[in-house]
Amino acid sequence: MRIPRLVVIAPVAALLTLFSTGLQAQGSAALAGTWTFDRQASAVGSGRGGGVPGFPQASQLTIKVSPTEVVVDGDTGSAGTIQTSVYKLDGTSTDVPGPLGWQTTAKAAWQGESLVVTIRRTIDGPNGPIGANVTDTYSVAGTVMTVERRLGATVQKLIYNRKP
Repeated sequence: MRIPRLVVIAPVAALLTLFSTGLQAQGSAALAGTWTFDRQASAVGSGRGGGVPGFPQASQLTIKVSPTEVVVDGDTGSAGTIQTSVYKLDGTSTDVPGPLGWQTTAKAAWQGESLVVTIRRTIDGPNGPIGANVTDTYSVAGTVMTVERRLGATVQKLIYNRKP
């Protein structure tokens, strides 16, 4: 007796979907929480603010994760005010806070256990639009979160500790 292929494939596909959803949720759970910046452990570069120009380091981040989005609150606004970035996980580009006069958008996706956010900033220059892409990769190991920030050849490693 031969078992129809669909009878075998359907349960296997269902198990794979369930397994991959579980893995994504595990990464999500690790990222959620309140994180405090560890300047001593971070490689922030030199100069005013250090690191990637125009991207200040938050002294504290609060991250909320749902199956459809990641919300990051950080004290990177004027005079340390809280700015909120909402990253959709369906591949759509969303508007996020940025410097005055610049259009700032972001796309986010899980890559394994890490959240990768590509931020695009553009402004109208005298010869047309000028822009740059910055990529932030959030990863967690125990009670430590690393945000690796890249702008071209400039790489910055920001270390945050989970706040109890």
